[in-house]
Amino acid sequence: MHPCPSRTLFALCCAMILSGAGIAGAQTYLDVDHTGELRSLPHEMTPEEELIRDLIGADARITPPPSAQPVRAVAEFEHMAGVLVRYPLGISVSIVREIAEETLVYCIVTSGQQSSAQSAFQNGGVNMDNVVWFNAYTDSWWVRDYGPWFIYDADETPGVVDPIYNRPRPNDDEIPEEFASFLGWDLYQPDLLHTGGNWMVDGRETAASTDLVYSENPGKTPAEIDQIVEDYMGIQTYHVRPDVNGEYIEHIDCWGKFLTPDKIMIREVPTWHSQYDEIEEVVTYFANQTSAYGWPYEVVRVWTPGDEPYTNSLIINGKVLVPIEGGGHPDAEALAAYEAALPGFEVLGFTGSWYSTDALHCRTRGVADPEWLAVWSVPLQDAEYDGQPFGLTAHIVDYSQAGLIPDELRVYWRADESDPFDYVLLSDIGGDWYYGEIPAQPPETTIEYYVSAADYAGHQGHWPLVGPDGPFRFTVLGDPQDVPAAAAPVRLVLAGAQPNPVVDRPSTIRFSLSAPTQTALRIYDAQGRQVRELLSETLGAGQYAVRWDRSDDRRQPVSPGVYYYRLTGGGAVADGRILIAE
Repeated sequence: MHPCPSRTLFALCCAMILSGAGIAGAQTYLDVDHTGELRSLPHEMTPEEELIRDLIGADARITPPPSAQPVRAVAEFEHMAGVLVRYPLGISVSIVREIAEETLVYCIVTSGQQSSAQSAFQNGGVNMDNVVWFNAYTDSWWVRDYGPWFIYDADETPGVVDPIYNRPRPNDDEIPEEFASFLGWDLYQPDLLHTGGNWMVDGRETAASTDLVYSENPGKTPAEIDQIVEDYMGIQTYHVRPDVNGEYIEHIDCWGKFLTPDKIMIREVPTWHSQYDEIEEVVTYFANQTSAYGWPYEVVRVWTPGDEPYTNSLIINGKVLVPIEGGGHPDAEALAAYEAALPGFEVLGFTGSWYSTDALHCRTRGVADPEWLAVWSVPLQDAEYDGQPFGLTAHIVDYSQAGLIPDELRVYWRADESDPFDYVLLSDIGGDWYYGEIPAQPPETTIEYYVSAADYAGHQGHWPLVGPDGPFRFTVLGDPQDVPAAAAPVRLVLAGAQPNPVVDRPSTIRFSLSAPTQTALRIYDAQGRQVRELLSETLGAGQYAVRWDRSDDRRQPVSPGVYYYRLTGGGAVADGRILIAE
């Protein structure tokens, strides 16, 4: 891939200034040492680049935002297809090896360097089946800063957003457009100077940056910038705060990180530290903000007495790769902070050429999955006992569009961590939302649970992401002595449907109840959508027969195919299948 003519001209101008030469190769202006090896430009702006700062954005190609609104920006802690890195590497091969165990590694490399990269990876024990080569020129290894930003639009289609990179480095600035073309995804380019290290999102319409985004776009008001991030990234709440580190880079990933929709990690320093007041001020700010779950953020602290870059980590598919110094106590404390905040995640430390303003997060970037099975639900909170089941809703989006498997839309739960998980099925309530109920439990019971889904393409999704390894927990409050003795559990016996298959007449579904209970009998199609509610009332103990005339809730005949019927009552569930033939 090569820059377009206008960017080629831009690269030539930059190269001439940076190299001092009259003519330079259009494809790159990387320095070359005496061995002929490529050498990356530094993270900060070089003195030579300061001379051409006014060229930043001069060649920008602005596009309209996605037409299928609203869009959703992808959070780092959600499922990813892979991780983007650049060769020569800014990270160790051991990090590449760890990522490639279960996740793709997209490696940006020139065709001339690919054999060298392949040898390095093979010698380092990298799973080469999970390496994807992406041939392109780069000026540096800061793929977090110049790399693509990922969204899903309202049509459940992935896309790449490409802000103007805040460095006069045309090869780096070209990467999002080239990578979008490589993936075959739509590209959206806003009129906004921004950088990936100064951008964090929660996956639910909230983002945060330092006010570098305001100072680097002096021709726009904060309201205009907020509108751009809403139009292109779907952000409704944008937390823009002063940089608390007082460093040249002014990136939020140097001191803060969203861990979940309601947890944010912020560095902690001794009281004598020059930035102590600024850091504690932003802690107070976020502790008083409302998260996407509807309650205040939990601010997780990580001890950085020597300005260690512990927040500059990479979260990828149930793993947290943390930059460490290799010196003992502060490292161990940082890893423990991640483990406590993200139960079930595998937390791993890696040494490297880290700086307080530049570490592992800066040199990697997660790549969104176009076939992701996304599951999301607001966690249940501690609740007073009232004898009722615990209802929850879940948002489930099948980005592969292969179709959800109704019998695999489940809430797994248990009231004792030594017990295996039981489950209840979720019902479709429309708009990719589903509902399920965990049976009532007595006071002083702590319930663990997670939401699970599967589609016909073989994908599985959980929320929390790690599923049974790190389930949600809540406690039933109250005094057990104040609760009347529990009635005997209701037993449902589903005798089946006759006839089945059904050709040209109604079918009768028969069942029995062991005790009076609120009872419901509903029909669902193969995609898990409710077709017909046949029954919803309190019934006494006894045997019942309910007739289905093969019509939906609008009394229109249903199409031939496989349908499911679900009987619920007293916290119990029974299911069956019925075939409507031609």
